[in-house]
Amino acid sequence: MHITSNIRNLEKFLTAFPWAGSQQLTEADLIENVAALPDSRAHVWDLVAAKVIAVGDTVTEDREGHERPLVLNELLIAPLVGRESSLGHSSVLPIEGIVVGSTIDYVSTGGGLGISPDNPPGKGDPSKVRLLGLLCYADGQVAKAQDFAKDLPAADTLKPVIIVVGSKSDVGKTTVCIELLKSLAAAGRQVGVAKASGTAQRMEIEELAVHANEGLDTADAGMPTTYPPSQESDKWAESTHQKSLLALESNLRALSVANEVILVEFGGDLLSASVPEILEDPGRLNIVAVIMVAESATAAIGMETKLLKISPSYASIPYYVAGPTATLRANRNRVERETRCAGCFDLWSKNDSRASQNQQDASTASSQELTRKLLEHCGLGSV
Repeated sequence: MHITSNIRNLEKFLTAFPWAGSQQLTEADLIENVAALPDSRAHVWDLVAAKVIAVGDTVTEDREGHERPLVLNELLIAPLVGRESSLGHSSVLPIEGIVVGSTIDYVSTGGGLGISPDNPPGKGDPSKVRLLGLLCYADGQVAKAQDFAKDLPAADTLKPVIIVVGSKSDVGKTTVCIELLKSLAAAGRQVGVAKASGTAQRMEIEELAVHANEGLDTADAGMPTTYPPSQESDKWAESTHQKSLLALESNLRALSVANEVILVEFGGDLLSASVPEILEDPGRLNIVAVIMVAESATAAIGMETKLLKISPSYASIPYYVAGPTATLRANRNRVERETRCAGCFDLWSKNDSRASQNQQDASTASSQELTRKLLEHCGLGSV
């Protein structure tokens, strides 16, 4: 039995459904333990039992975040999710739900199931699963992904929050985050890190957390994804946005207990995954600085426009530009000339063996300067 990694509170889950911990569980055993009435329907966030019936281009990950292929006839438990991905398989869920017995798609590595409307460039069909039934409690209520959030501590007030947002997926947000985490830690500060949007994958938060005091992502707060079940603006979208905001707030309060500053990476871009809605009130999240990771000067201009559209309050919060567009002086000049950003910083060239020595030295100095500025915004001086 494969219990997907985005069901984070495994102890609580196995207390509720002890049969799921059996290594000898057969399909017949599984069906006996789940609700599989002829007209049973699963909806977004519902935990369901499924069987892999075709192995495609999507893979899964184990409980520690290591990717592995799905196995034909493998039994698994995972949530139904929506997803609007620019790189992977998306998922659109019908409002009326999905009938038990239907064939659906394994759409995300961390464990999301849904209906993929198309294949992204360079990828084939996702792996297929048959929906066997819903996980229900003794009172008949369907178990939800949110039921198995981690039990987290909560500080009364939030520590200073620095957010990292990108112009697109795979633009270098994680690279920038890792550089900032290293620099802040080198300054002697206790830093927490959070992944606040997108589709949760254990490996991604572990990649960040290894450079921080501790790390949490949306699945830790019970949200396997921050995408709505469809790509429409409806009550389901509003509910997803609200749950996503509360999930981040929970993680920030937990990280505020033992850290001096919190770095938050927002997956994807500024257009979807509940990012605009989460960022509507920067004061609520105690955001003191913004790092915009852009692949071009034009992208940086667009990000600034969108950020100020989300909330005019960002005009009074320092925002900086980093990422691919910041590696060349010409691009930095364009960004600083065409935007109101507080600075454009090259954090990458110092690690690029093909960059000139002058570039590497300038990048190191740039990283140190940005770190000093961020600590000032957090009300922290160097130790």
